[in-house]
Amino acid sequence: GGGGGGGGGMEAAMTRVKVSSVRDAGVMAQLGQEVTLDDSSRHDLELLANYYAIVRTMERLEKAYIGGGISDDKIYEQECQKLIPRFATLREGLPEDMQDPRTSIPTFMSKYHQQANFAANRFSIGVPATVSVGGGEDSSTPKALHVAEAVQAYITVMDSLRLNMCATDQIHPLTTDIVNALNKIAVLPPDFEPRVKVKKWLQTLSAMRATDELDEDQTRQFLFDLEASHQEFVQWLHNL
Repeated sequence: GGGGGGGGGMEAAMTRVKVSSVRDAGVMAQLGQEVTLDDSSRHDLELLANYYAIVRTMERLEKAYIGGGISDDKIYEQECQKLIPRFATLREGLPEDMQDPRTSIPTFMSKYHQQANFAANRFSIGVPATVSVGGGEDSSTPKALHVAEAVQAYITVMDSLRLNMCATDQIHPLTTDIVNALNKIAVLPPDFEPRVKVKKWLQTLSAMRATDELDEDQTRQFLFDLEASHQEFVQWLHNL
């Protein structure tokens, strides 16, 4: 009839899709019915499908590592370091109540009768377990090389902050380099204060979005803490 023209125009602006395009069977079981979505809704659905897939992948990776299914730490680190920035980028498009992975991941996954506590922990920390707790020193690499790497990593981050490179995606990987280098020095005490300071900043950066920037006060405090941490590290070396 005459009223159908308006409805037809609306239908033309909509896209009929099967939500079974969400690849994981756990989501398909919940959303397997056919629905009608506009472009915005389809984008949101794709975002959540990607979120689900990344979380599930990280959960499997963490369980495999904990269970000894991954014998090479480097393989674990490489896979983990692929997922962490992907998750950080994905989080840019998520609503405010999904920004904290410690709470949002368990809540979201419970809707699909899934648990992902290991993934929630890893994404909230923002670095692989081998960086977070230390993987020990590689006996084939001279200790002096690890010390040099740590010193260079400190200098790189401090120089970057002085040049006003304050975006999370600029500073996070450089800060990770410091923690990685310190973790390779097996003779460092587990509660070594310089490492604790840097790891706290790394966790702060991990909780921020990729495009977020440290403000002036944060930058000054981070630089102050880095300089103090670097000096403590150098003093510790002299006392060996």
